Amino acid sequence: MRSGGTARLIVDVRCLAGPTTLLRPWRAADAGVLAAAWRDPAIRDRLEVPEPADEAAASRWIVQREQAVAAGRSVDLAVTDPSSGEVIGEVGLSGLDPVRRAALIGWWIADGWRGQGRAAEAVRLLLDWALSEGPLDAVMAEIDSGNPASAAVARRAGMRQVDVPGPESGGRAMLVFARTRAR
Repeated sequence: MRSGGTARLIVDVRCLAGPTTLLRPWRAADAGVLAAAWRDPAIRDRLEVPEPADEAAASRWIVQREQAVAAGRSVDLAVTDPSSGEVIGEVGLSGLDPVRRAALIGWWIADGWRGQGRAAEAVRLLLDWALSEGPLDAVMAEIDSGNPASAAVARRAGMRQVDVPGPESGGRAMLVFARTRAR
């Protein structure tokens, strides 16, 4: 896929459903939930969030998601509870590399929904799609060594820890997990 001489990798997925989780594009109406998540200290400690982390910033971020997909930069999906429709988290692919057909995956789950297997299901859903129907051959996760819960999510989603030293973040080593397309 070429545009203006620059290779792009478009990962345009609409909705993915699992037994307890539905992934869908972000909607304008989700801005309040996203802003609340950005104010959660557990999420702020692990992710870059805008300042101020308010509803206006969340609205701008949501609008930028379609542009990011079209430009081949990233794809971010809202993780929802199918029975209530409530947004309970986010899962996304970034660092899309059209040459290596690879990307990074990241996620968060809102307080009150953690510890229920929702993150692992969301990550598995996106990985299964991206590495079978989607355009990727490899997906990696870089996880702070002080975040055993996310390392467990990666393992439950079928990723394996690779023996590649990850970059440091805040003085801590990063664990690298990967999953590749089945051949």
